[in-house]
Order: sequence, then C-alpha cells, then structure tokens
Amino acid sequence: MPSDFIYYLEIEEPFRRQGLASQASLALEEKTKELGLAALFLHVFAHNPPAQALYSKLGYKVTSLNMMKRLNEE
Repeated sequence: MPSDFIYYLEIEEPFRRQGLASQASLALEEKTKELGLAALFLHVFAHNPPAQALYSKLGYKVTSLNMMKRLNEE
C-alpha cells in the first residue's frame, strides 16, 4: 500500500486550540490523495493526550504500541 508518513507537525503555543492542526492535517490528506497514496501514518507520544485526541477525532487508528522499561535509574 503506497503511503506517506507525517514526521513532525507542531503548532506554536499561542496558536493552539484554534483548529489549525486539524486544518493542516486535512490539507495534507487531500494532497496525499492527489499523489495517489492510500494512507498516512504518524507517531504520537503516549505523554501527549491532546495530540492523541486530535488524531483520533480525525479518524486515525492505533496500529502499534511501543513499550519501554528504564533500567538503572538513579
């Protein structure tokens, strides 16, 4: 399946919660379709619930889950 990956999307603090990330994501979806690609992938950190909620609202689904255990913490 030909696809694309969103490596980084950040909205500066004063401009957050205005729908800009949604607008940017939807515009990227349209461009991706124009290019004939079938899917968009991205990584959302577990410590970023607002981003998780945004992408869930836009229809993104969890496709993998990374886990980690810190060793030798002092």
